[in-house]
Order: sequence, then structure tokens, then C-alpha cells
Amino acid sequence: MTTVKAAIDSMIQSRTVDTGVVSGLSRQIIAQMNTLQTSILLNFESLPGIASTGGSHLNLYLQAGAKESLRAALKAGIAQQPNLKMTVSSAYRTVAQQHILYQVYRRDPKLIPLAAKPGNSNHEDGLAIDVSNHQAWKPYLLAHGWQWLGANDPVHFFENNGRDDVGNLGVKAFQSLWNKYHPNDLMTVDGNFGDQTAAKMDRCPIAGFSRVTSFQMGDTGSIINRIQQSLTNVGYPTPVTGSFDRLTKEAVIKFQTKKGLGADGVVGPMTLKALGIRL
Repeated sequence: MTTVKAAIDSMIQSRTVDTGVVSGLSRQIIAQMNTLQTSILLNFESLPGIASTGGSHLNLYLQAGAKESLRAALKAGIAQQPNLKMTVSSAYRTVAQQHILYQVYRRDPKLIPLAAKPGNSNHEDGLAIDVSNHQAWKPYLLAHGWQWLGANDPVHFFENNGRDDVGNLGVKAFQSLWNKYHPNDLMTVDGNFGDQTAAKMDRCPIAGFSRVTSFQMGDTGSIINRIQQSLTNVGYPTPVTGSFDRLTKEAVIKFQTKKGLGADGVVGPMTLKALGIRL
């Protein structure tokens, strides 16, 4: 089992930073955030005009207001340039990912010259995106509520149409997850990323707590067959292929919306329960 601390040590030794190594833990934190505050983070990868650089570090989530401002900017850009795609290289960043960046910065500022303390980056609030082809999209983003950080970080755009405490909610999500899986080693769920929380983050497995019981686009197997069949049975017809594709995700989002669940298209414990699926 590789811990977060071991992963950080390896990055510093190899001088290569990759926050995607905690993708399993990040998925759990995002799901827990949407449990603590329903639909606080919404997936935006299906918006027309969105592309991405790929990579396990990417969490294409925003708060609702920011997502709608992005939708408007995309619509305006496509109206002027129908073939234009927005290449997103970074969006929502979990507290686990920010912890990696901050620790590398503290230990080796030549490798990362600056990083915010976990809970304090606007990427953690679901109000920021990094756009690789920023020159093409800057006019449309600025016209629809987005602000540009400036020439020092030209890919970075941020929005203020949402809550500014979501970074703290992400910390609370991690703290409550820790307590769930460590009932004999509890910590205060206060949204403060202090030394105690940092030490426990270091001890976490990068794959997440226990077994990750959530499924998303790209996953395959018999459980995906069951999910697709269950969606069909409850009125959301989905081809039973055993591959979690875009059609499956769209059906999941419709089902989650109907049931009042966090509509992120990821089939986690609450969605499995609502579908009547036991693992």
C-alpha cells in the first residue's frame, strides 16, 4: 500500500510531480463533498466545446454558477468559431492534491516555487480552470464573468459566482472520511487543515480508503452491466454493454437528478443503493 507521504517522497526524489497518483482518494473526497452538500460540485466535461488534456489528475468539476458561466462562454466562442474547442488542463483540485503540491513546495521550492496551503486555493473552491489555449478563449471567458489571473499565470481563469468556503468543505470531507474508516483514531471535523489533518493525510493510501465503491466513465466489467440494466429497469434505457460510456453517464445523471442525489454521473454508494444494487 502506497501512502500519500511515500508518493510525495518519491516525487521529490524523481523530481516529477503528479497529483494524479491520488485519483482514487480524490474520487472519494469529491463524492463525500457532494454528500455533505448536495451537488456542490458539478461535472462539466459534457458541455459542448470542452476538451481536456487527459490525465488522472483532472477533476472536471465546478460549482453550479461557474459551470453556467462556462457554458455561456463556450456557447459564445462556438458561435463565432464553430470548430473551436477549449482545452482544460486543470479544474477542481482536491485537498489531497493540494496537500501534495504544498508539501513539495515546502520541501523543495525549486521544484514547485509556490503553492497555497490546503483549503486556500481557488482551484479547491470549484471556481477556477486552467485553459491551455487561453488566448483563443480569453475574450469569451472575460465577457461571461470569468477573470484572468494575469501574465504570470496566463492559463488560469477564475469565477466568483459561488460559495467561497468549498475549500473548507473539501477538508471536512476528508476529515469525515478519515473518521468513518478510523473510528478509533478520530479527529475534529472543522474544515481546518492543521498539523493533525496533514499528518493523517500523509498516512492515507493513494488509492483511497478501503475499497473504492464508485464507478465512472471508462470503467468496465459485470458491475457496469448491472448498473446499465438497473437504469433501464427504472426508466432510463441504457445499452447493456459492460462499458461505462457517455450514454451511461447521461442516464446516471438523469437518475441522480430525479432522486435528489449529487448529479455528477459517478455511481457511488448512494446511487448504487437507490438503484437497488448490493456489491
